[in-house]
Amino acid sequence: MAILAGTISGTGATGAIAGTKFSIKMDFSGTASVDIEEQMPSGNWIKAVTAITADYVQVYDRPTLTTLRLNCTAFTNSVEYIVETN
Repeated sequence: MAILAGTISGTGATGAIAGTKFSIKMDFSGTASVDIEEQMPSGNWIKAVTAITADYVQVYDRPTLTTLRLNCTAFTNSVEYIVETN
């Protein structure tokens, strides 16, 4: 099991984590907007889920090995996050 955890304290992307099944949790302290992004084979990042603005808990299944990251696109207050893979 791999874990990516931390606090978003400004706009920009978190580190990345690879897996096929992800448990994603975010706790918003105030106002922010966060996208979940997947990495393409070219290395580019695409938006898989956009504009999450409130507390979030979701299991995200992918059929093949996938690399994910969170990307904060608007920020006022911190967002605590944890992404776990199997």
